[in-house]
Amino acid sequence: MLYEKLKALDFTHRWRVTVTDAKLNRSLEQNERLWELYTSLGNHLGLDKQQVHELMSYRLLRYQTVIAGFPVELIKSTTKLTTSDMAEYQQQIEVWGQTMGWGWDY
Repeated sequence: MLYEKLKALDFTHRWRVTVTDAKLNRSLEQNERLWELYTSLGNHLGLDKQQVHELMSYRLLRYQTVIAGFPVELIKSTTKLTTSDMAEYQQQIEVWGQTMGWGWDY
């Protein structure tokens, strides 16, 4: 497939080709588990799952950058996490939840 695309290029023009590692975004299973985690932790804390989502995103996915010369804080969306980043994010939530006396309801 790539070979065919390269072969079809007009070589009278200059081209630049960039190849990068593909990073797999979080899986549907990870997303489902994340919302189960939010629900379980929320039940323990007396919060709804959306509040837990906002709290954990603020605590764990916040970063600082500069926009138009001004420092701002942004929160990375969980939809942008790779599968490994999502696994780490969920582990961090579980560790924090345990410090609050939470544990999975089996």
